[in-house]
Amino acid sequence: MRFIDSVGENTKITLSGKLDFTVASDLMDELKTLQGSGVRRIDVECGSLEYISSAGIRSMVFLKQRLDKDEHVEVYMHHASQQVKEVFELSGLGDYFEFTD
Repeated sequence: MRFIDSVGENTKITLSGKLDFTVASDLMDELKTLQGSGVRRIDVECGSLEYISSAGIRSMVFLKQRLDKDEHVEVYMHHASQQVKEVFELSGLGDYFEFTD
């Protein structure tokens, strides 16, 4: 499964189905390829994301922390369901990402 749709200054990632432990490791591998790529903004499409586990949350935190370490990278989570947003809220990360509809 591929998650990164386009790479560049503006990068798009699409998440769908269930982002659990088995899928999150594949996502993490792809996210590591973005380091040093000059990304400034990442748009994460979550409209088809049904479920996110703690491993999925960890992948998203890695994305923001690792890429934001050297350069400021804006991460926007688009069209996340209320259930997905609640998982971020319960994890204490509701304000860590920018959610848009």
